[in-house]
Amino acid sequence: MSAGAAAAARTRSILRGGPAWIPPLTFAIVLVVGWTATAAVAGSAVYPGPGEALASLWSDIRDARFLGSVADTARVLLFSYAAAIVLGTITGMLLGLSAFWSRAVLPVVYALNSVPKIVVYPIFLLFLGIGDLSRGSFAFVSGVLPMFLIMVEATAGVSRLHLKMSASLGMSRGSLLRRIVVPSVLPSLASGMRLCFGLTLIGLLLAEMFSGSSGLGYELLRNLSLARVENIIGQVILIGVLALVPTLALQQVESRIRNRYEVTV
Repeated sequence: MSAGAAAAARTRSILRGGPAWIPPLTFAIVLVVGWTATAAVAGSAVYPGPGEALASLWSDIRDARFLGSVADTARVLLFSYAAAIVLGTITGMLLGLSAFWSRAVLPVVYALNSVPKIVVYPIFLLFLGIGDLSRGSFAFVSGVLPMFLIMVEATAGVSRLHLKMSASLGMSRGSLLRRIVVPSVLPSLASGMRLCFGLTLIGLLLAEMFSGSSGLGYELLRNLSLARVENIIGQVILIGVLALVPTLALQQVESRIRNRYEVTV
């Protein structure tokens, strides 16, 4: 093989199986270059460049109050996301095993999931008040419904042949879940975890913007009212980074699970 062909093969190998962070990083670099160029051409006070935005972000990070808001968002997000994953997965799998209850419940849940969540947020405020409980509950609902639907569909799609074989062997419900259902739905579970994270984060930020007294959503709305464009863009960058890192990690987990189970199951 010639040197050129070997280099091309290495390039194809990197593009196919390289680390998941390489394409997003490349895209981010292109965005930053384009942003810098357009900001320099515009020369507008309402369109800051990357340097100004990062400088304002660095100033915010050194503020103890802002760090407290970041910690509040991370804390509520962690609990809401974990609860959405656990409850959505368990209830989705249990419902997916019953054809009757799936047909009875799924249309209602699909209808609820199609309603814009923000229009029902006043109900959360009415019953739960202003605070972490209402914010966390809204973030939880934003993530748990899609997670539930994904797991119901994945469980309902388990091979009927495998289920019939387990019934003929007299397997208990626990053995059925552990040996057949769980391995079959693991790829969908991994995809649902990645999707659920972003939806839970969006729900939390919206709740913080509407009724929060702390958190990144509250900080964004506060800077908007003060017309601090540099701070707004800097915080958007921070939110993007905080969302991107877990998403890439979950994408790696999803890729490994699919490589292991989608071929063998």
